[in-house]
Amino acid sequence: MTIGDLLSKKRKELGLTLEDVGKSVGVSKATVSRWESGDIHKMKRDKIASLSATLSIDPLVFLSSPEILSSQERELLQAYRSADIVTRNNIRKMLDLPLEKGESTESSAM
Repeated sequence: MTIGDLLSKKRKELGLTLEDVGKSVGVSKATVSRWESGDIHKMKRDKIASLSATLSIDPLVFLSSPEILSSQERELLQAYRSADIVTRNNIRKMLDLPLEKGESTESSAM
């Protein structure tokens, strides 16, 4: 199932029209129609947030979609998400990213 298919399915499950979703998100019904037909790469972040809220879809779906990430990227993302906080923070250190808050990582020397 593509993101467009998911959007269409969720919209219909909620009994919403293209126009209803467009008004809620702040776009035209034609734009919603294009999203449902697969023109997802042009969505702005604020629209993703509004659309996610309107259709009760986790916004991370847009980031982990096969339409956006390669299979290797999806595999890495899944491995990162399932790792413990020490491992995630070690990865974040290697990439020079801020550490997650939570358990202490002092014992996680690399």
